[in-house]
Amino acid sequence: MTRPLHFGLLGAMPEEIGSDLSHLKDLSCSNHGDLTIHKGSLGDTVQLSLAWSGWGKVSAARAATRLLASDPNIDLLVFTGVAGAADPTLRQWDVVLADAVMQHDMDARPLFPKFTLPALNQDRLQPQQDWFNWAKTALLEAYDAGGLEGFARPSSGLIATGDRFIGDAAVLQTLRDDLPGLRAVEMEGAAVAQVAEQEGIPWLVLRVISDGADEAAAQSFEDFLQRYEQQAWRLIEALLQRCNVAPRRCA
Repeated sequence: MTRPLHFGLLGAMPEEIGSDLSHLKDLSCSNHGDLTIHKGSLGDTVQLSLAWSGWGKVSAARAATRLLASDPNIDLLVFTGVAGAADPTLRQWDVVLADAVMQHDMDARPLFPKFTLPALNQDRLQPQQDWFNWAKTALLEAYDAGGLEGFARPSSGLIATGDRFIGDAAVLQTLRDDLPGLRAVEMEGAAVAQVAEQEGIPWLVLRVISDGADEAAAQSFEDFLQRYEQQAWRLIEALLQRCNVAPRRCA
C-alpha cells in the first residue's frame, strides 16, 4: 500500500493558513519551546504537519527545521501567507506562486556577489519543476472551477524575502531596480526555501497580496488579514484536491 502523501505547511501567523484545525482528523501536537507542530490527516491519502512560525527569517528557518525534523516522510514543504506587491499591476487578493525566491537583504560582498547565499552559492532558489507545475495546475483548476472565489487568477514570479516590513515606496523602488521582474516582498519564504534546499526537501512558496508595500501598507495589511483568515484554507484545499497526481519524493 502506498503511504499517504505528507505535506509540511508553514505560515507566519495563524491567519495566514486559517487557524481552524477542524478539517484535520486524528489531530495531535508537539511543543518545542514556543513552537507547536500540529499533525493530522485528511482521509487516507494525505497527512499534514503544520506550524505557525512567527515573523522573519530566523523564526521561519527555525520552524522549518523543527517541522522537517519531526517526520522523515515529509514530501513537500509549503510556506504560505500574505505579501506586499512589488509589481504595480498586482492588487489585493492576487495569488502568486513563486517560481524563484531571493533574500533581498543578503549581502556578503566582497566575498560573494550581492544576494548570493554563501551556503548554496546561489542568489536565487527555484522550486523543483514537477512540484511547481503540479501546484500551478492545481491552483488554476481550482480557480476555473470556482473554488477560489474572492481570489484573483493565480500567477507566478519572483518573490523576495527580507527582515524588513516594506512600507516605503523609495525602498520598494530600489528593490525593483535591483531585482528585475520582482513581483512580491515578504519576510519568510526564501529562508524556508534555503532550509528545504539544504535538507533535500522539495518546497513551494505561495503568497496572496495584502498591500502595496507603500506608505499605506501597514493599515492595508491589518485590515486585509482579518478578512483573509476566513479564506486562507481554500488555497491549501486547491493543492490537496490534486494530491492523487502529486509528485513523490524519492526516499
